[in-house]
Amino acid sequence: MGGFIYRWRRPIIAILAVMVLSVSLSLTARIRGHVVALSNLMGTVLSPASASLAFVGHQLGRGVGGIGQLFVLQQENRALQQKLVLYNSMKLELEELAAENSQLRGLLNLKAAASGWQLTAASIIARNPNSWFDTVVINRGSNAGIRPGMAVIVPEGVVGRIVAVSPITATVMLVLDPESGVGAVDVRSQAAGVVVGRDPVTGTLTFQLFSHRPDVLPGDAVVTSGYSEYYPPGLLLGQVTSVSKTDYGLTEVATVTPSVDFNRLSTVLVVESHPSGASLPPIYGGSTP
Repeated sequence: MGGFIYRWRRPIIAILAVMVLSVSLSLTARIRGHVVALSNLMGTVLSPASASLAFVGHQLGRGVGGIGQLFVLQQENRALQQKLVLYNSMKLELEELAAENSQLRGLLNLKAAASGWQLTAASIIARNPNSWFDTVVINRGSNAGIRPGMAVIVPEGVVGRIVAVSPITATVMLVLDPESGVGAVDVRSQAAGVVVGRDPVTGTLTFQLFSHRPDVLPGDAVVTSGYSEYYPPGLLLGQVTSVSKTDYGLTEVATVTPSVDFNRLSTVLVVESHPSGASLPPIYGGSTP
């Protein structure tokens, strides 16, 4: 028996090998079928999750891109805001230059119209916040020939008069000051009186009339009468806005809106001298008396 097996050992080994291989292939095929089925099942189960993950990834990518775009937009917005601030600043400077140029042009025109008048230009350098409508300080003083009592004007009309002088500065009492009195006349009717400061808040003047039945109407222009030692005749003071009786009803008073915008004063002209009897025509509301 042993000799038989030994003699046929190779064929027997070959046959056993073929049998083992056949069994292995059969088992592998079955296992593969189960693996494929399991794989298909897992694919079916995991497919929604995979799709969801893909969607989330896509949305996340879009979100990251949106955040980046938002950051860029914020930078652009800040740049535009900076340009807008610069533009508004330049616009304000141009408006201020235009206003200053207009004022200077008006002063030059007034000096040209005031033939024979000696006028000195001065800039306002100080205003007291507690008496904003009472006095201002200009940058011309006794060294420039400025003396107390001189009238101060602008192209729009009367500003006030010099009340105090130092070598390099002078103090101007504005016509809005209740202590300031200016001889005045109605251009249309020639009704005379005195203009004094009335209300610093509203910036109005009171025209106290001498006659108990004066002919004064709203819209009339009021100018300096020339009766005062400080002001030449014909300088514009303002325009009548209303007329009323005094408390006792004996005389009439008129409310006058000044022709000068005292909030925007920057440069003025000091009247150092003028021809005797000379007057300047008012800018609006009639002719000289």
